[in-house]
Amino acid sequence: MSVDASSPLRRRQIAPMTTSAAVPVHAGASDLGQQALFGETVIGASGVPSGPRPRSIRLLLIEDSHDDAWLVQRHLERGGFAPEILRVQDASGVQGALQGGRWDLVLVDHTMPGFSGLDAVRMVRVHCRDLPCLLVSGTVGEHVAIEAMRLGANDYVMKGNLTRLVPAIERELRASESRSERRRAERALAASEERTRLIIEHALDAVVSFTAQGHITEWNLRAEELFGWLRVEVVGRPFHEVVLAESSCRAFVDALADGFPPTCPLGISRRAEVTGAHRDGRVLSLELSLVPVPSSAGLSYSAFLRDLSERRESEAKRASLEAQLRQSQKMEAIGKLAGGVAHDFNNLLTVIQGQSSLLEDCLRHPAEVVPAARAIGEAADKAAELTRQLLAFSRRQVVQLTPTDVNELVADLGKLLRRLIGADIELHTVLAPGRVHINADAGMIEQVLMNLAVNARDAMPTGGSLIVSTAIVHAHPPRSATAAPGRGQYARMTVRDSGIGIAAEHLPHIFEPFYTTKDRARSTGLGLATVFGIVEQHRGWVDVRTKVGAGTQFDVYVPQCLVGARPAAPPAAPPPPLPRGHECILVVEDELPVREMVRDVLVRQGYRVHEAASGREALDLWSRYQEDIDLVLTDIVMPDGIMGTDLVERLTQARPDLPVIFTSGYSQESDAIGLSLVDGVNFLQKPYRPAALIRLVRERLEQ
Repeated sequence: MSVDASSPLRRRQIAPMTTSAAVPVHAGASDLGQQALFGETVIGASGVPSGPRPRSIRLLLIEDSHDDAWLVQRHLERGGFAPEILRVQDASGVQGALQGGRWDLVLVDHTMPGFSGLDAVRMVRVHCRDLPCLLVSGTVGEHVAIEAMRLGANDYVMKGNLTRLVPAIERELRASESRSERRRAERALAASEERTRLIIEHALDAVVSFTAQGHITEWNLRAEELFGWLRVEVVGRPFHEVVLAESSCRAFVDALADGFPPTCPLGISRRAEVTGAHRDGRVLSLELSLVPVPSSAGLSYSAFLRDLSERRESEAKRASLEAQLRQSQKMEAIGKLAGGVAHDFNNLLTVIQGQSSLLEDCLRHPAEVVPAARAIGEAADKAAELTRQLLAFSRRQVVQLTPTDVNELVADLGKLLRRLIGADIELHTVLAPGRVHINADAGMIEQVLMNLAVNARDAMPTGGSLIVSTAIVHAHPPRSATAAPGRGQYARMTVRDSGIGIAAEHLPHIFEPFYTTKDRARSTGLGLATVFGIVEQHRGWVDVRTKVGAGTQFDVYVPQCLVGARPAAPPAAPPPPLPRGHECILVVEDELPVREMVRDVLVRQGYRVHEAASGREALDLWSRYQEDIDLVLTDIVMPDGIMGTDLVERLTQARPDLPVIFTSGYSQESDAIGLSLVDGVNFLQKPYRPAALIRLVRERLEQ
């Protein structure tokens, strides 16, 4: 390849020529001028007038004429370009230039010795289809122009009319830039689509696309792993038939028909848990999230499916570990409970057994019989009180709730509290304005306040101040208050003392049964445990704030009741003599000593008694003496599977107005009991005294 017939081509790039470096060269200029323009490889711009900065352009000129090359340069400079020109004139020069440089434009002469302009156009297009290429010739026939355009030339310009050269170049440069931008955008879009495809293909979730009719169009690798189907096997099939279990198909088909509205369980704006199916029939727990994908072909959907099996397994393991922890804590608490119960009950049983043995062996003087019997009764009362505390702690005690005014309850309890805490402790009550109503067992709430007051008294051995206050507050229960109804209005009862406070190491254990820092002779360790159990039965919770040396504050929260409290009953008159009767009573009790005691008490008061040790015996007696029986007294828990509530349900089918009294010492059927109670007058908590039994029987018979 050569640039000039007299000198070989040497590839080097020279900065554009300026007016100070060379003068314009015209046809017929001296050899020095020709060498300056076309000397070895590059022709630089020269003679550019002052004005806007010329536009740089790298031009490959395929031309054998020096003069024609000079004319092209002059037209480009006058058109506002600063061309850097490399002129070549044979095939090898064209090939080397195309491979060794980057060009903005190629101008091709049609007629050159031994080399055709059409061949040059063909070589340019083989190298780059987007590089602007113009044919420049003195004489171009119509057939040559057509052939040049077919081979890839963008335009042709006649040498006799070079005024078209600059506009044609500008047009083709703009078109080339536009084509380049479009191709860059297409490449960027293709790269983005490929990245998206790879991300979806290798996502950790199964991604399944389907049409508005529900037919699958895309199926990634995770979907193949999760469901066991290859992509070629599922494309075109209905989504619900391949992915979902039969139980979830109907909901999906209905939602698809409605366009997945946000209000439906499978709505687009939410995540839903569905049941999927593996190819082998295994059931899968899945989380489904839908994304609508609009396109020119119509609306389609992409479903993101996450396997919840591992999460469910992890949750099950965690729940199992938590259950094991709770069980170990429960066993520890039961151990403490058993030790405490054994200690206290053994003391009481020692009194009962000792006194009863002395009476049975006639070792007591007649004058000592009554005190001995009284000692037995007092020990039994203490045992019953201990049992009631255990039931309250375990939340198994039957609670009969009535609307109660906390302010009245605190005011009435004030005198008792003053005697309870002693003279060296000042008691102050601060009551909320108006009335503070709760739905409660008043006796239990009194027990809560008394237990907290006793606890406060023991924390102030040298005296101090005790404040009991009430308030109505808007509160949000803590997570531990599982029985509380949620955020809302609560009645708050506060007991605050100025005592020694609770040490940090003791605070987590204060509600545990038989946990106490006091002398065992002065405390059973059930006071705060009882408080905790009673408050939970009333759907509330207890907050504790304490500081060593600065006192303790217990806040008891119970849901506020909007129904007014019942009017206070007038002071009770002295109890009348025990009433007598003549009616027939069916006594159902599996414990023989209890049954015999009840029978003796009722018979002494004039009643006729039928005894049954089980529900089946009771049904047998009922079938024979149904017309004669006036009242049924039954224990709730029976040994033969027929509970007291079941027995009463069968009997009242024949006689709906049959009077009934339930008894129980400990019941896990408290819900059933609650449904059977009538205004709190048909339940008798064991242990009970004969007088309570006689009065309740009479009340039920006379209702």
